Amino acid sequence: MLKQLFFVRCVINLIMLMICSLFVHAQDFSNMKNQKPLTYTGALEVRTIGYQMNGAANRRNPFSMIVSGSPTLSLYGWDIPFSIVYADKKTNFQQPFNQFGLSPSYKWITLHGGYRNISFSPYTLGGHTMLGAGAELNPGKLRLGFMYGRLNKATVIDQTTQSLAPQAFNRKGYAVKVGYGSQKSFIDFSYLKAKDDSVGFNQGKSNTQFNPIAPAGNSVLGYKGQISFLKYFQIESEGAVSLYTRNLYSNIPDTLEDPVLKKIKKFATVNATSEFYTAFSAGVGYRDKKYGLKVNYRRVEPEFKSMGAYFITSDLEAWTIAPSFVAWKNKISFNGSIGIQNDNLQNQKSATNKRFIGAGNATLQLNDKFGVDASYSNFSNDQTPNTVRFADSLRIVQTTQMYSLMPRFIFSNEKYMHMITLSGTLSNLNDFNQFFDNNAISRNMDTKQLMANYNIGFIKQGININTSVNTTMLEGMGINQTYTGFSLGGDVTLLKSQLRLATNHSITFGKQEIGKSMIYNSSLNTKYQVRKGHHLDFGVYLLHNSPSENAGLQQKYTELRGELAYQLRF
Repeated sequence: MLKQLFFVRCVINLIMLMICSLFVHAQDFSNMKNQKPLTYTGALEVRTIGYQMNGAANRRNPFSMIVSGSPTLSLYGWDIPFSIVYADKKTNFQQPFNQFGLSPSYKWITLHGGYRNISFSPYTLGGHTMLGAGAELNPGKLRLGFMYGRLNKATVIDQTTQSLAPQAFNRKGYAVKVGYGSQKSFIDFSYLKAKDDSVGFNQGKSNTQFNPIAPAGNSVLGYKGQISFLKYFQIESEGAVSLYTRNLYSNIPDTLEDPVLKKIKKFATVNATSEFYTAFSAGVGYRDKKYGLKVNYRRVEPEFKSMGAYFITSDLEAWTIAPSFVAWKNKISFNGSIGIQNDNLQNQKSATNKRFIGAGNATLQLNDKFGVDASYSNFSNDQTPNTVRFADSLRIVQTTQMYSLMPRFIFSNEKYMHMITLSGTLSNLNDFNQFFDNNAISRNMDTKQLMANYNIGFIKQGININTSVNTTMLEGMGINQTYTGFSLGGDVTLLKSQLRLATNHSITFGKQEIGKSMIYNSSLNTKYQVRKGHHLDFGVYLLHNSPSENAGLQQKYTELRGELAYQLRF
């Protein structure tokens, strides 16, 4: 509890610092008479797909059609974007995928309706798809937002199998954002409240404390902000507190002596299934034209969740330092990060996992023709026991390293353009658990990847030809596999750039202890401009898998797909 109070005080102090650095600025409306009454832009596409499989079960329908588009209307300066996706319903599909939404905007006013993805904060409303309505208002430096709608749709009984899995209720909620500031310096407060509808829920069985199909409720209060000062410095932070009740109708009394939950109980539903979580992150950075340095800290308590975000990594505490610089007349550039990370923040697990994280990317550009990219990463795990009884076979001490080097050469003149790229990547996973030292199968894994690519372009003729060869070798954990591939492709532009033809062919040979394999891919694409804004697309795609007779569970099959699409841009 003392840690939570200390966390709240730190957050309040940081928020007050951000608020003091901001000021209010007003913005006037423009005269609507200067706007055009009606304009429209966007794109629409109708795509048909034919499919055939020989030697294996079909992975999609023999014929399907998809209609998609993103038209935008503008009415006296109000932008009204639409998004449309429709896939025809077939017998093999449970339901069609149909979503419609629009977000009209004018100056600092934006309205939302239908299926929308709005983000106020990663810990409150963080990009979750919502079917509903809302608005965002930004007059001057005021930053206001509101959204209400359905976050989740209830599942129904499958009439074919008479099953109901997974169980889900209708989930509705709303989110509010209040803030002010500019793009460089701002502070936002956001609040999310959501809960499951209890229609059809048997409340007589709700006294099970951890009922997996009980309706749940969630309230999250968060903030997000940043300050830019002294031209090169920046402070940013975001955090939230979340009250999550797993069973809104639990009859088991809350016997925990938590003063925070007792105070919250006056404003929200709190019972024995309620949990209180916190999340916080902050960073301080410096950046000028040549140098940069940023220090980040992040702490998310175990089981932190929000009904307005699909996934949040929890039970995590991490420190990260990220330097960057350019040197030698901008010929050398580097950016990287190094840090430590651990879990088990509340000592609820039998072991604590500590990780060292390091990564760096460097570029050397000697001249217009030659350059080299290099990268390195190092991730290590060290799981230490928190209890006396701890099996050595479960101890984890691992290090994953990856080295990559990619030189490139470009030469061009009025007739040709040549480009050669080479790439080599080495990665290894080393397990230092002494329990497995005497085992027959090593727990280490080495991966080597080599690639060479050549591209030539005939500038006047509009022809491009490319070819490549690559090899991948896997060794360790009882695996010894090698894959070697070759590819050849190209494209050409004809009829004064109205017609474009492209093709690509690749073959991959696999070698392993259980046998050999061969995979062949081929494609042919045609794009024709019927007239300005109207395009016709046609493509044929072939996949042939041919393993040897003793190649285990691999299956020999040939897959053919054809697509025809009409695209309209206006």
